[in-house]
Amino acid sequence: MMINKKGLIIHKTDHDNGKRHDYDVFKKKHPIVPSDVEIIGDSGYQGIEKDFPDMKTRIPRKKPKGKERTKKDRRYNKKLSKERIVVEHVIGRTKKFEILGRKFRNRLKRHDNVSSIISGLVNLRVIINQGWELNQFIG
Repeated sequence: MMINKKGLIIHKTDHDNGKRHDYDVFKKKHPIVPSDVEIIGDSGYQGIEKDFPDMKTRIPRKKPKGKERTKKDRRYNKKLSKERIVVEHVIGRTKKFEILGRKFRNRLKRHDNVSSIISGLVNLRVIINQGWELNQFIG
């Protein structure tokens, strides 16, 4: 999922069969991202700078082997985690709908429809809680 700073889901990838790591799915199905958009990933996205050098990306800095993380790296990671918490909250909101929080026991063709509906409901909740006008979002 791609989520903006306000907590709206702006892109959702379709399902992929089997267990797949988030970054593997991103590499396989990543959307076209405008050059001015910055991607903030978790530590599972290590190597994104090498694989996609044109993208603006930020991921947490790992601890060097046998050494401690510098104060600069710790401050960077703390600032990054404060920005990423919005994403984690949105993921939590989608998982409150039990059908996405557990193993999906239905036809996989339906999974994309169900996750799209739930994404829309989560977005609607964000819009209402922020006090935005629905007219801005309905074309």
